[in-house]
Amino acid sequence: MDGKKHKMISQGAVATILAGLVVILGILACALSPIFVLKTVNIQGNRFVQDEDIIRIAGVRLGENLFQLQTDEIKRNLTKDLRIEQAVVQRSFPSQLDISISERVPLAIIKCDYGYLELGRGGIVLDAHRTLRDMPVPMVSGTGVADLFVGDVVEDEQVGKVLKFLDAAGENIVKSLSEIDITNPEDVMVYAGSVQIRLGSLNGLENKVDVTRSVISELQQTKHPIAYVDARFDVYSVRLRQ
Repeated sequence: MDGKKHKMISQGAVATILAGLVVILGILACALSPIFVLKTVNIQGNRFVQDEDIIRIAGVRLGENLFQLQTDEIKRNLTKDLRIEQAVVQRSFPSQLDISISERVPLAIIKCDYGYLELGRGGIVLDAHRTLRDMPVPMVSGTGVADLFVGDVVEDEQVGKVLKFLDAAGENIVKSLSEIDITNPEDVMVYAGSVQIRLGSLNGLENKVDVTRSVISELQQTKHPIAYVDARFDVYSVRLRQ
């Protein structure tokens, strides 16, 4: 009786081992198959970081076997770059890698001791430039920073208020503004092209954002030349050019 039981157990163990070997051989065959070679990297969500930069940061190369790519490692590589806030990486068989990213969007530019810095949400320095480059975000004037580099955080309270204001205002408003002058924190001047918008202080953030949106909307619709807009109060007034 014990001999039969031992024989049955042995046959079951052999079957399990054989099944495991079949699985392993199947995985090896897929891993070595030329069918599952990376031919395309599909990138979505990027506006500021170029495709070629994302591929370089991810550390992937065309021609690699898709099974050998470590998606978790690729994700870690991408999120080490300060410009990339989040990343999702997935294999798409037989030959594609899908990368979807969420960028840390620049909100403003500020002058520093060696050039200019791009600032994002929370005051983080996203990039640095020796010369002023064409960016679709406003310049913060009336102040400057020193000894800051990529990855550092601007801790100036007034600059922080400006960034919160821009973040709350949204991308369309940010693109409409060319400069924010904070020389006097109680009399902040915002420029939409050549038109000056007098905001007063940046306290009462929600109200300031609503007023700015209304002013920008009116500026885009009016045909009359405007000298400045006084938006220091709930009801703003418009001064036309003489």
